[in-house]
Amino acid sequence: MDIPRIRQNTIRLKKLFRGEKATEAEGQEESLCLPYRRSNDEEYTFKDGHILLNGTDLEGLIDDPEKDIGFWIGLSSALDEYRRTVWSRYGVQHRGFNGKMQSLLDKLLNKLTHAYEEMTGGIRVLMQGGRLWINDIDPKVVLALFMSNPTEERRLYLESIRNKLALILAGKVGKSSNHAIVEEARRIHFQIQGALENQPSHSSVPLLPAVGDLGR
Repeated sequence: MDIPRIRQNTIRLKKLFRGEKATEAEGQEESLCLPYRRSNDEEYTFKDGHILLNGTDLEGLIDDPEKDIGFWIGLSSALDEYRRTVWSRYGVQHRGFNGKMQSLLDKLLNKLTHAYEEMTGGIRVLMQGGRLWINDIDPKVVLALFMSNPTEERRLYLESIRNKLALILAGKVGKSSNHAIVEEARRIHFQIQGALENQPSHSSVPLLPAVGDLGR
């Protein structure tokens, strides 16, 4: 046999053995249950691509409409603890487990975010770099746009921002306890209120019909 053919056969064999090892490793991961007993009444396992709590698929438990925010918070903490334990005891190489775990944690985060927005009227508040953001919007930019061209549409939008600021000042938003947020919200609320009172809209809606329309 010539040298090029020997070399090609060697490469094929290496690829073949690599494939067998990869398949074997995947099979071993499928068979691992990665058990973690968190307490006498709480055991987590990984089986057939699913993460189970006391033998029950967590996917269904998370989607159970009877579960509340307290359950989701507790489960998020428990799953994070389970993942760290698996990494410590069994290694970090279990891709099936890691992918499923991240999927469940993302689902829990979405549910908690939705629940938080429902409790706070859909208002997300952030203070960053000395600027106040409401639902990822800078209220000062909205105010500046209204002042530059006070259309009725921009007035309505600015009023919605003012109402959200009022909820912050009334303590009805989760993060409104932060002193810096409250002070900045108060300052912007005052500025917006003054602009709405002193700046008429360019396209205001008439309260009464025009004189020529009265006889129609």
